[in-house]
Amino acid sequence: MMLNGINMYPGSAEYPRNQWYVIAFSHEVTNEPIGRECLGTPIVLFRTESGQPVALFDRCPHRGMKLSQGKCIGSNIQCGYHGVQFSSEGVGVVLPSGGNIPSKMMVNSYPLVEKWEWIWVWMGESELADPALIPNHDELGLTGENANGDSGLYLHVKANYLLPHENLVDATHITFLHHGLIDTGNVALVPTKVDVNGPRVSMRREFIDEPMPDMLRKSFGMRGDRLDRILTLTSHAPNLCIIENTFKERDVPDAQEKTNRLVVAVTPEGERGTHQFACFGNSYPEKHPQRYDDLHHLLMEDVVVIEDIQRNFDRLGLENCPEVSVRSDEGGIRTRRIIAEMILHEREQKAIA
Repeated sequence: MMLNGINMYPGSAEYPRNQWYVIAFSHEVTNEPIGRECLGTPIVLFRTESGQPVALFDRCPHRGMKLSQGKCIGSNIQCGYHGVQFSSEGVGVVLPSGGNIPSKMMVNSYPLVEKWEWIWVWMGESELADPALIPNHDELGLTGENANGDSGLYLHVKANYLLPHENLVDATHITFLHHGLIDTGNVALVPTKVDVNGPRVSMRREFIDEPMPDMLRKSFGMRGDRLDRILTLTSHAPNLCIIENTFKERDVPDAQEKTNRLVVAVTPEGERGTHQFACFGNSYPEKHPQRYDDLHHLLMEDVVVIEDIQRNFDRLGLENCPEVSVRSDEGGIRTRRIIAEMILHEREQKAIA
């Protein structure tokens, strides 16, 4: 699908750069450098002595070794090839071989914001990196007075970001791909209400007196076996997907309405790779030992299919991969339009500059 000249075909879709993307869980970034690619750019992540997270371009300009293969010296990062050190701003500050440090001995640095247990990076124009543009974590159920945020699952998907993004907010595949793990065969048949609010596209379904499969019952922390629930799948373009279940048990006398949220940050690694950072944000305290194992098993069923779709797309070529959409794809198509508008706006702003 081309939208205003923007390629939005799943498999090769473009992505906006002037956006915040989750690049790591907080616990992943320490004083031991790690490398990660974001929007086709290799970056190195580490912390200064004060604990501030840093993101720099992951290549030493001297002879090209990855800085992520070096080590931290105080708040600097040292290249493991010739020992050149760079400050947290990316400026060359130590040259062990002696002589003046060339003014070009520097690497790009990228704005970071650590919020809750996520580290957000901005890969676009740095002067536009407004932290207020980061999705509201209170609304996600990760922070706030009654929040019960719980993070812990990273997945790498060898596919264009639009494939996993649309998969996460598509309910109609649940019955057929997940074989009854999280539904009783009725999800695709339930009417959907689509709502658009800025970058958010929500798809809402209501279920009455529904039995719950064991995996979902444990994930919700249910004491009974039947419930009324509202399933809302929200795409927060281009960087988040939220699967929200608001429910009340029918066969428990003192049951209260509860909200269970699975929040997944979706970050393009490049054209053919995606980072996913999954967490739970409930309105009530609930943890069971298997829930991230269960979630990993469930999401890996998606990953296997998505990666196969990507391989088939690459093998056949765009001209041999027509896409026929149906009514239930409305939310995904609306999200594509929003993302395409973001990219078009970036291009127009660059042309003006």
